[in-house]
Amino acid sequence: MASLSSRRILYFTGLLLLFFCMETSLAQAGDTIRIGALRLTSSAPIFIAMERGLFKEEGLDVEVKFMKSAQPVAMALAAGDLDVGATGLTAGLYNAMANGLKIRIVADKGRVWPGYKLVGIMVSNDAWEKGVRTLSDLKGKRVGITQIGSTFHYMLGNILTKNNMDLKDVKPTPLGGVKNMLDAVASNRIESSFMVQPFCTTMEKKKIGHLMLWASQEMSYQIAAVFFSEKLAGNTPVALRFLRAYIRACRIYYDNCLRMEGDRLLKGPEFEQVIGYIAKYTDRKPDLIAEGLNYNDRNGELFEEDIQRQIDWYVDHKMIEKRLEATRITHMDLWRKALESLGNGS
Repeated sequence: MASLSSRRILYFTGLLLLFFCMETSLAQAGDTIRIGALRLTSSAPIFIAMERGLFKEEGLDVEVKFMKSAQPVAMALAAGDLDVGATGLTAGLYNAMANGLKIRIVADKGRVWPGYKLVGIMVSNDAWEKGVRTLSDLKGKRVGITQIGSTFHYMLGNILTKNNMDLKDVKPTPLGGVKNMLDAVASNRIESSFMVQPFCTTMEKKKIGHLMLWASQEMSYQIAAVFFSEKLAGNTPVALRFLRAYIRACRIYYDNCLRMEGDRLLKGPEFEQVIGYIAKYTDRKPDLIAEGLNYNDRNGELFEEDIQRQIDWYVDHKMIEKRLEATRITHMDLWRKALESLGNGS
């Protein structure tokens, strides 16, 4: 009798556990994460996590809304239309946070990093022929950027400072977008402009511009990040599941596309497959994508100390109205917990 009773207890306990697991599984499957991103190579970990089913493995249904610039992403997060934003760190975004936009920076989405050729300064053919070859040659001349307070504006100011120059020495010229910047240099309407890969290489191959320097030769910079809405940042279980999937995707991207030996890229066994994922979402040819792969930390770790440097620079140049403490707008505890739960493996 005792044996029969024990079997019954185990049976009903098993049923209860099964029911509980089913309930938990169903609850997790119902969690939808809305992501706002741009169709850029820097969004590679998100594309990889989607294509490899990493979000689904964490019980998350993901909806991606593609946008054309950073500002709409921030506005959609503020309005509650997104849970996650993945975009550049600009003065406009910091201003919004200083004025009450409650979003938190949680992970890396792209850096200007030594050895990786992502952003360059291109010189027009006319200017090159007239001797514009170095930064000092740009004194009094126009340098194309997207807009005042943009990531390009920030890079220009920092690169000039490192070379004993100042923004006042050149003419930062807002052109609105990368295509406009490229066209302005190609048509000799501007002496120089910032440009991103693969367009730097394309311009040189087509002989419609000359590379002066790579930004990564001059600085290290957290150019873009992953943001959580206040609601998601406060929902620790779901936030950790998202970050685990994201970190795993960062590792796949890094191990196959970013490992270097000296100046030589070491292609991983899934290099072509990963490039294919990026091509699918960016509408760019795989060979062009391979020319300009964005650097991401292998574990998606934010270059945290750089955030305060950026804020201080924007404040000093009167592009941010109020000084912010970086610790108020980041939430690295979530990332650390997600990393700890994964360990250091693949």
